[in-house]
Amino acid sequence: MRKGPATWEAGADEPLGFVIASVGNAAALAFESALAEEDLHPRHFAVLRGLRDGGEHSQQQLASSLGIPASRLVGLLSLLIERGLVERRESPSDARVKLVCLREEGRVELEKLIGLAGASERRLTAGLAAEDKAELRRLLGIVYANVAVESAARPARVW
Repeated sequence: MRKGPATWEAGADEPLGFVIASVGNAAALAFESALAEEDLHPRHFAVLRGLRDGGEHSQQQLASSLGIPASRLVGLLSLLIERGLVERRESPSDARVKLVCLREEGRVELEKLIGLAGASERRLTAGLAAEDKAELRRLLGIVYANVAVESAARPARVW
């Protein structure tokens, strides 16, 4: 049971990385809580979002674009396939390659998850004007670009 809003104020000398990580953790927990209504995790959201272009992607390609190990993606896909949200098939040109795509049911579920996330976002941005929200997105995009170093050894995760 929540007793009231948590308060925390970062001092001017607080390392900005710590401030961003703290806010990010709180926002991630709120997002996770919003998706729990559908018994899904933000990683499932990331997979659905990664497939929303409607094309077929190899599992390896999708894992790489999401910045997660292919072995972890297999587990995430299993649940999404079981629920009829994603389809997986062998590549016609190479039976070792598995292709995945978003089904119409997955597109509907993604829209539903975006709606659930909207409540979390409204809470996250309460008290901010539309211009402030746009500026926050812009600034966070710059910060992300500064620290999301992509390399073959450790690609940046998008979630």
